[in-house]
Amino acid sequence: MDINNKMPFALTVAGFDGSGGAGILADIKAFESFGVYGQAVSTANTIQNESEFMEPGFLPWNTILAQLEALYRKRSFDFVKIGLIPSAEILKNVVEYIRKHSPKAFIIWDPILSASAGYKFFTPQEVDSFLPWLNQMDLITPNQNEFTFLGLGLAASRGEVKIGSDFAVLLKGGHQKGDMSTDTLWLEDKQFKFSSKRIPGQGKHGTGCTLSAAILANLTLGHSLVESCQIAKNYLDQFLKGGEGLLGRV
Repeated sequence: MDINNKMPFALTVAGFDGSGGAGILADIKAFESFGVYGQAVSTANTIQNESEFMEPGFLPWNTILAQLEALYRKRSFDFVKIGLIPSAEILKNVVEYIRKHSPKAFIIWDPILSASAGYKFFTPQEVDSFLPWLNQMDLITPNQNEFTFLGLGLAASRGEVKIGSDFAVLLKGGHQKGDMSTDTLWLEDKQFKFSSKRIPGQGKHGTGCTLSAAILANLTLGHSLVESCQIAKNYLDQFLKGGEGLLGRV
C-alpha cells in the first residue's frame, strides 16, 4: 500500500513513554484513530509507567535535529505537535527548524511543564524566555497550572501578548472543580467553550497529549480549529471512559 496516496501525515515531537499512555505513542494512537499517518521525533526516552515518573531521559539537540532532518528528507509536514521538550532553547530550535522547512505549518504546543507524578521540567527563569517568540505557535494547550506558570494571563494584561490574536490558546478544564469540565478556546477576538460532564473516578494518564494530538489530527483532515477542538473533546470523553486503571483507550 502506498501510504502517500492513502493517508495525510502529521508529526509529533515529544517524549517516548514506555507505558504508551502519553508522549509519542499516545499521539500516534490518536492520529491513527482519525486515519492520520503519524510520524515522530523523540525528545526524551523517559523512564516511567502510568503512575510513576523516574527519569526524563532527555536527548541532546543534535540527536533531535538528526531525527528531524531524516524525516524532512522525505516530506514537509504541514501539521506538527510539540510536547515534552528538554529546554526552552531546544523548543525554540525545534520551532525555528519547522518554520524554516514548513513556513505555513500549523504548530500546536502542549506545554508539559511537569509530570503527573510531580517531576518539574522547566524553571521560572526559562519561562521568561518563551514570551518573545510564542507567536511562532498557532495553538497552545495549557491546563490552568501551566497557563499560570507561563504567565499568559499576566502577559496579556500588560499588552505583551495578544491571546487569540498572536496565537490561539485552549485552556483545558480538566483540573477544574464541579460537575462539568469546560475547555476555553481564545481564537482571534472570540471565545469558544467546550463542555462535557465530568467523568467520575480516577483521572487518566496522558489526557493532555491525547487531546492535543486529536486536535491536530482533525486539523490535518481539514476541519477548522473550532471543529477540531469539539471533536477532540468528544474523543477525550471516550478515552476517559475506556481502558484500564490510569490507561485510557478509545
